[in-house]
Amino acid sequence: MKWISLLIALSTTQMSYAQDYKRNVITDPSISRRCDALLNRRNLKIEHKQKLQSLIIRNEKLQKITPLEKRTVLKKLSRNKAGLEHELQLTLLKIKNQEENIIRKGCPGINL
Repeated sequence: MKWISLLIALSTTQMSYAQDYKRNVITDPSISRRCDALLNRRNLKIEHKQKLQSLIIRNEKLQKITPLEKRTVLKKLSRNKAGLEHELQLTLLKIKNQEENIIRKGCPGINL
C-alpha cells in the first residue's frame, strides 16, 4: 500500500514539474514566426500533394472508361499521368526537405 501511494505522489509531482516548465519557458517571438512560416509552407505543399494524388486517381478512371479507338486521347491521358506522377515525386521531395529544415531550425512543439 505504501508503494502505491508513493508512486501516485511521485507521478503527480512529475506532472506538476512539466506544467511549471511549460508556463515558465520563454519563447522568442521571431522563432515562433519563423517556425509558423515553415509549417505553413509545408502544409501548402501537403495540400498540393493531395490534389495531385486525386488528379492521378481521376486520370486513371478516365483511362479505364476511354474507348480503345480513341488512341490520341489515351496517349494524352498517359502523358498527363506521367507528368502528374513526376510533379508528385518533386512535391514529396520538397515536403521531406521542408520537414528536415523544420527539425534543423529547432522549432518547438513539432507535430509532423
